[in-house]
Amino acid sequence: MKRILSLILAVLMLVSASTLLFSCDKEENEEKKNNSDDTAVVDDGSIFYERSLVSDDLPEMNYGGRDFRIVTHNLKDIYIPEEEQNKGDLIKDAKLARNEKVENRFNIKINVVYNGTYGEVSDYVSKTVLAGNDEFDLLMGMAVSTGGLVQKNLFLNWYNIEHVNFDKPWWAASNKTDLTYDGKCPLAVSDLNFSSLTSTYCMLFNKNLAASYELGDIYGIVLDGKWTYDKLHEMVKDIYVDDGNDTRDISDFYGLAHGNGSCVNTYLWAFDNPVCAKDAEGVPQIAVKTDKINSIVTDIYEMFYNTEGVYFDGQLTNEKALSGDIFYAKRAIFTTGAIGSPTDEKFRNFDDDIGIIPYPKYDENQAEYHTMADGFHTILAVPKTCRDTEYVGMITEALSAESWKTLTPTLYEIALKTRYLRDNESKEIMDIIINGRTFDFGYIYDNWKGYSFTLEFMMRDGISNFESYYDKQYATARMQYKLIVKAFDKLT
Repeated sequence: MKRILSLILAVLMLVSASTLLFSCDKEENEEKKNNSDDTAVVDDGSIFYERSLVSDDLPEMNYGGRDFRIVTHNLKDIYIPEEEQNKGDLIKDAKLARNEKVENRFNIKINVVYNGTYGEVSDYVSKTVLAGNDEFDLLMGMAVSTGGLVQKNLFLNWYNIEHVNFDKPWWAASNKTDLTYDGKCPLAVSDLNFSSLTSTYCMLFNKNLAASYELGDIYGIVLDGKWTYDKLHEMVKDIYVDDGNDTRDISDFYGLAHGNGSCVNTYLWAFDNPVCAKDAEGVPQIAVKTDKINSIVTDIYEMFYNTEGVYFDGQLTNEKALSGDIFYAKRAIFTTGAIGSPTDEKFRNFDDDIGIIPYPKYDENQAEYHTMADGFHTILAVPKTCRDTEYVGMITEALSAESWKTLTPTLYEIALKTRYLRDNESKEIMDIIINGRTFDFGYIYDNWKGYSFTLEFMMRDGISNFESYYDKQYATARMQYKLIVKAFDKLT
């Protein structure tokens, strides 16, 4: 009997030991899973699967529940309120999933420590950093206003931040080609800056109305490289129908309804006429005064002020309210928009089919279509008060990578291409628009003192003499970019 009891006890001890070992192995494997970039994505040939194969090359790390502190003017890029979570919104759900994956992987908590208008954010960042206080890890600031802060020597050089790799596809190519000078880059754009994607400018057209006016195969024109300013002007110049009151107003019908603002500034980059370019020594210089700039200004002025088929309101306060309302009231064939437009309620509820196309080229000699993102989009910066750049680099890289792998495709492949866009041609042309994005050094560091807002301000004031405007603005613009270059020189 004693031998039997002893045998039973021995078996129970072995079972307990095996269970304990299994439990430990399970916990260890679970921790490795949470700390790993590799997740089980089904090989279905989708963009999600393809992107899941690209490693972020980050090591395993457990930060013990540490906060990752963010300052931003645009909560939508990083934060989803609890009441808006898991409500069937594809984009919001993808943002939430991105955040949770990175939080679980590294055992951190994303925490927005300050949010306000972009002016309030700029003031907060200046006061905090200049006081030497370590109060946040990452700034997701408004691009143009944050560019102005660089003069104050508030930020670190991204090239010195551990784990950040600009060669990875989630970082914009412009970080290296346009926003780097002398091996230094204080401001950078990645897929974490979701608004830099959704605010990318494009043009919209009513396919039903375009067909009724026999405007031809607009998609084919784009794909053949023949979508130019002259072609746009030719299509819209004579399309005008008065509503009967003998007064040109928002009740009439137009070929093109156009507001003012950065949707007008975009023509500079669309026509391949950047504000700044690097000289032979690699130093950014004012380059807006090209051989074609006078023609560009004259053409835009003629389209807005002397073309019967174009409605233009130069007042910024009315930009969206008028041109957009005219288009969605079916009183215009063309208008301007952004990549994020198909997610807007007006677009989704519109009963006519809408096409999306890039801004036109200057002429057919121009090789590619180009565009820009509205300056309200966020841009990334690390304050010089940062005490742990390794941590900031690790989490920023992870969030950027995960945005590229899951959030961007959700917008691009599902929300836009599948749920909201109603034709295959728009889906193909979407690639052209996205690939044509540029982040010009002259725009990011303009601070409303350079030449990036030239077309907007000239059209607002109804003037077409570029030489006069250029000369009047030159001293201010030259000083602005000179101060920026000096600020870069102080970076290490």
